[in-house]
Amino acid sequence: MELIDDILKSIDAETSDDIRAGLKYTAVRIEDRVGLAYAFSDFHSPPKNVGNLLGTNTLPFAKSWNITEASIGIASINALLKPRNYKVMNIVDRILAIAHNYDKIGVVGRFPFIDSLGKDVFVFERRPMHGALPDTAAETLLPKCDLIVISGSTFVNKTLQRLLELSDGYTFVIGPTTPLTPILLEYGADVIAGAIVNDAEKALEIVSQGGGTPNLKSVVEFVCMGDVKL
Repeated sequence: MELIDDILKSIDAETSDDIRAGLKYTAVRIEDRVGLAYAFSDFHSPPKNVGNLLGTNTLPFAKSWNITEASIGIASINALLKPRNYKVMNIVDRILAIAHNYDKIGVVGRFPFIDSLGKDVFVFERRPMHGALPDTAAETLLPKCDLIVISGSTFVNKTLQRLLELSDGYTFVIGPTTPLTPILLEYGADVIAGAIVNDAEKALEIVSQGGGTPNLKSVVEFVCMGDVKL
C-alpha cells in the first residue's frame, strides 16, 4: 500500500461534509470540493459507523479492504487533491490517435473505446466477459505490452501499484477515480487522466441517483497530467 500511503501523506486531512454511495460512483464533498471514486456495487458492504460518517475524517478508509469504505476513502482523497500543471483534454481521443503506433496494447478494465483500437489488444478484467482475460493474466502479459491503459478504479481495489510495476510500455491511468497527483507518475504512469468536479451539488445528485460517467460529463472537466504524446 505504499502508493496509497504516499498520497495520504501529501494531503492534509479534513472532515467530510457529504457522502453519497451510488450505484456507479461514490462522491464525497469536503467544503466546496467533490471527489469521485468508482463504486464496486457488486461487492458492496456497508462501512463501519454507517450513518455517522459526516463530520469525520474518511481518508483512512482508502486503505480499507471493505470495498465500499475504500471507495469513500479514495473519493475523499480526490476531493482534497489540488492538481496543478494539467491539460484539459479528452484523453480517449489521444489514445485512439496514437494506438496505431504500438504493437501490443493492454487494457485493464472494460472501456467503450476498446473495439475502436482495432488491433492486438489484451483486455484484463476481474470478471472476464466478451473475450476479456482474467486480471491474473496481467502478471504474464502486461509486461509484453507497449501501450497500456489502466482504469483508475484499480486504485480502489488496491491493484494499481502492482499493475504499474508490471507496465513497461507507455502507460495511461484514466477515469474519474484517478487521483490527479504527480505521485502516480513517480510510480510509473506516463499519463494520468481524471476529472475535476465543477458543479458540486449537481454531481452529488447524479451520483445519488445512480449516474455513471456519461451522466457526469456535464458537471466535470476531464484533464490529464504527464507526458502526453501529441
